[in-house]
Amino acid sequence: IPQMEFHYPPYLLENYEELIRADRYPACFRIIPQLPSFLLHSWLSTLQVERFENKTQQIEKYLHEYNQDWEYAFFITLARNFGFGVNSDTLELWAMSVPLASVNKHRDNLYQIEAFFFGQAGQQPSSDCRWRFLRLRPGKFPQIRIAQLACLYHRSQGLFSQLMEAESVNELRNLLKGGTSEYWLTHYTFGIPSPSHPKTISQSSTDLLIINTVIPFLYAYGKHKSNDALCLRATKLLEELKPENNYIIRMWKECGLEASHAGDSQALIQLKKNYCDLKKCLYCRIGYEYFKKKEI
Repeated sequence: IPQMEFHYPPYLLENYEELIRADRYPACFRIIPQLPSFLLHSWLSTLQVERFENKTQQIEKYLHEYNQDWEYAFFITLARNFGFGVNSDTLELWAMSVPLASVNKHRDNLYQIEAFFFGQAGQQPSSDCRWRFLRLRPGKFPQIRIAQLACLYHRSQGLFSQLMEAESVNELRNLLKGGTSEYWLTHYTFGIPSPSHPKTISQSSTDLLIINTVIPFLYAYGKHKSNDALCLRATKLLEELKPENNYIIRMWKECGLEASHAGDSQALIQLKKNYCDLKKCLYCRIGYEYFKKKEI
């Protein structure tokens, strides 16, 4: 027996089908320039918090697996992000296999830290087939990334605590300044000399490490400690950094939605991955506005 009749204007279904079947990506590109800025900024703020929460869940997963060891969870996340996409999965697996407690006993000796790190990576002297080198510049080879991690780990005692206490972006950049041992000044891989060149981490790469590692940990640590000040500092630091420059951010810019800072760029990445890619237009505020339009 019918209990309710649902009536809706024809354009509502038409707009929904247009979004779902659109060939252009994102499907809502035509309506974005028409939307009020306060609506877009409000939605981006919500998405930024969502992204924080998603990353916090991953951090909590590491903490659960490694007995609430914040330093180890941070080390794994930092190693993953040192892969900058290409070798991220492999560096994450590598970090999970590193006996960090044993390495800590030799933290004052860079040579011994490198022996632990490269030995665990299967990089001394032959390379593991999981590492990817295709289309990578030599300065981004996995050997260089591991050497930079070893140097950072050697140079910064109590790195996690120092990063959690840092008040400014410049402090974070100074703490994460990269470098290598002397051997890597004249090598990009084992046994093959090259012209001497310092293997430092660029500021843009350092900022990505701050965005994807330090700030999410600051937010997660704030939630763990029920310390709103830490969560607010995470948001503030994110908004002090320039937006990321990748194909997702460039795509949204072409649609008329431009990121003002890294908080916006993180929100736009969240929008694409958790809404657009999954066709969750009904849950998106931009999609909601699209359905309301009689003529688009």
